[in-house]
Amino acid sequence: MMHKRERIFRGIPVSGGFARGRAFRYQQYLPRLEERILKPEQVSMEVARFKSAVATAEKDLRRLHSQVKQEMGRDFADFIDVQLSLLTDEEVLKETERLIRENLRNAEFAYAQTLKNLAGPVRGAKLQVFRERFVDIADVSGRVLSVLMGDDLPSIHTLEPGSVIVARELPPSEAALLDPAKVAGLVLEGGGKTSHTAIMAKAKEIPAVFGVDAISKQVNDGEEVLVDGYRGLAILNPSQNRLKTYETEIKRYHQHRASLKALREEEPVTPDGRMIDLSANVEFLIEAKLAKENGARGIGLFRTEYMYLAKRRPPTEAEQLEIFLEVAQLFQPFPVIIRTFDLGGDKVIPGYTEANPFLGWRAIRFCLDDLSLFKTQLRAILRASVLHNIKIMFPMIATIEELRRAKLLVQDVKKELRREGFDFDENLEIGVMVETPAAALLAEQLARECRFLSIGSNDLTQYTLAVDRGNERVAKLFDHFHPAVLQLIKKTIDAAHQQGIWVGMCGEFAADPLGIVLLLGMGVDEISVVPGMIPEAKQVIRTIDTGVALEVAQEALKLSTALEVERLLQRELHRRFPKLVRSLFAVKGVGGE
Repeated sequence: MMHKRERIFRGIPVSGGFARGRAFRYQQYLPRLEERILKPEQVSMEVARFKSAVATAEKDLRRLHSQVKQEMGRDFADFIDVQLSLLTDEEVLKETERLIRENLRNAEFAYAQTLKNLAGPVRGAKLQVFRERFVDIADVSGRVLSVLMGDDLPSIHTLEPGSVIVARELPPSEAALLDPAKVAGLVLEGGGKTSHTAIMAKAKEIPAVFGVDAISKQVNDGEEVLVDGYRGLAILNPSQNRLKTYETEIKRYHQHRASLKALREEEPVTPDGRMIDLSANVEFLIEAKLAKENGARGIGLFRTEYMYLAKRRPPTEAEQLEIFLEVAQLFQPFPVIIRTFDLGGDKVIPGYTEANPFLGWRAIRFCLDDLSLFKTQLRAILRASVLHNIKIMFPMIATIEELRRAKLLVQDVKKELRREGFDFDENLEIGVMVETPAAALLAEQLARECRFLSIGSNDLTQYTLAVDRGNERVAKLFDHFHPAVLQLIKKTIDAAHQQGIWVGMCGEFAADPLGIVLLLGMGVDEISVVPGMIPEAKQVIRTIDTGVALEVAQEALKLSTALEVERLLQRELHRRFPKLVRSLFAVKGVGGE
C-alpha cells in the first residue's frame, strides 16, 4: 500500500512533549438556521420553548461546572461560570424574547440574532482576552441552539484512546474535559499560549501545538499525526525515516523524564552544599498541585490577575481567600508568594484600552488608583496569612513612593482586620518584584524597605532593551543574556544581600539551564519556574558547584554581547559537565525536516 505524502505544519509550541496517534477532526457545531415568521397565537409557545432550551443548557453547564471543579479546582471552574453568566444574561434573554414577541420570529433565529450582535465587537479581535470572549459566546450559543433544533453537539467524549484532536477551535466546555487517557495530542488552528485550552493542555501534560494554519481542512479522520509540542510541529502521515528518528527521540525523552522523577524527593542543593529554594510559578490550583508533585518547595510567584480575567469581574474577598488558603495549605510549611494584581500590559483590563499598555496603567499603578479593588485583595491575602506561610509581592514598582503607599495600605488593612477580630500574620513579609530598570537601579533603597526582592526577568529584559517581544519584527533582539540585563540582575542580587534580605528570580531566565548557572554564580537564593521545569532545574542545581558557577558568572559579566555570554556558557557546560549537557539537550536537535 502506498504511503501517503508526509506534510509538516508549523504552529506555536504550547504544551511540551511528543504524541503519535490517529487524527480525530473536531468540527464545530454550525446549525442551519431558518428564519420563520410566527403567527400571533404561536408566540407564547415559542417563548416557552426558548426558556426550556435555556434551562436545559443551564442544567448541562452546572453539571460540567461540578465536574471541572472536582477535577481541576474551583478557580478553573470560573471559566464555566463565565458561560453560565452569558447563558443567563438578562439582556440577552429579554432581547431574544422581544424579537420573538414583537418581530414574530422563531426562537432559533431570535437567539442567534441576539448573540450575533453581542459577538460582533469581539469577533476577529487581535487581543486574546477578546477572542476568548467570542469563543465563550459561540460555545453558549451552540448549546442552546442544539437543544432548540434537536441536534447532537459534536463531542470529544467518544474518542478512541491515543487520538490526536485536530480542530479550528475547541470550545471551553469541551476543552475542560480533555482526558489524557484518550487524547494523545492536540492541534488547533486558533488559540494561544495563554488560552484556557492551552492552560488545560499544560496542566494535563497533553502535547499541544496551536496556531497551525488551515490544518483542519487538510486532514482526514484516522490519518496518522505526529505532534512535537517542543518545536511546534504537527506532522501528517510521517515518513518511516521520520518515525524512526522520533521513536529514538521519544524513547530518550521518556528515559530522561523517568530519571528526573527520581529527583522529586531530593533537595535542591548544590554539590558544595548550598541550598536553593526551588519554587514554582503558578496561577491555578491545578498547577500548584502539579508543582507539588514535581517537588517544588513553595510558590515563588502566584499570579492573581487570572482570578479577575476568568470571572470578567473583580473577585470578591471571600473568593480570593478561599483560593489563597487552599494553596497555602497545600504547600505548608513552604512559602507561597502572592503577587498582587498585575493587570494591564498583555493582561487587558476588561473595558479599558490604551495606546501603549506596557508603559501605561498597569499593575501597582492600577491598584493604587483603585483602592477598593486593592484593599479587597490585601484583606484576602492577610486573612489567608493566618497559616503563616504567605508573603505579598508588589509588581511593577518603579519608585520608592509606590512601595511606601502600598505598604501603608497594608497597615490600614491590618487595622481594619484587628477591629473586626480577624487573625493574620503580624510579621507577614512584603517584597518587591524587580522588573523595571528603575527598580534594579534602586534595588538598594528598595531592599531597605522590604523583606525580599524577586527579579522578573521577562519584563526587566523588555524594558531594559526597549524591545516588545510580542512584535515579530524586533523579537529577535529580546535576549536575557544581554550584558545590560546581566548587570542589572547582579546589581539587584548584591543590593539585596548588602541589606540582609533574600532575593529570587521568577522569570524565564530561571527556566533556562544556562541562566541557572549564572544565577548560582551571582548568588541568587531562590529560583521559581513553571511546574514542568522543576525537575530539570533541580538537576542543574544538584550538578553545578557554586564555586564553578561563580567563576563562569564573573567571566560572563565582563563580556560585551549576549552571543558571547551564551557561547561562554555553552562552552563551560560542555567542558565541565558533559553528562548534564547530554541529559539536558536529549530532546533537542533531532527530527528536523
